[in-house]
Amino acid sequence: MGKSMYNFGKQGKEKARQQKQMDKAAKRIMAKQQKAHLKTGTPNADSDMSEPEPMEKIDHVK
Repeated sequence: MGKSMYNFGKQGKEKARQQKQMDKAAKRIMAKQQKAHLKTGTPNADSDMSEPEPMEKIDHVK
């Protein structure tokens, strides 16, 4: 007897499942790298995320 076609659909589903897992893992790694890159990057001088001014300057503004 020849090989049955029983596993044909299962193999395709399994390959698709494995590919999806690999894609998700790659996205997670990319997101972690981008998040780490944002934390280590220095903020621009003219951005809103720059360091606050010292308290002496703020108190004298009155």
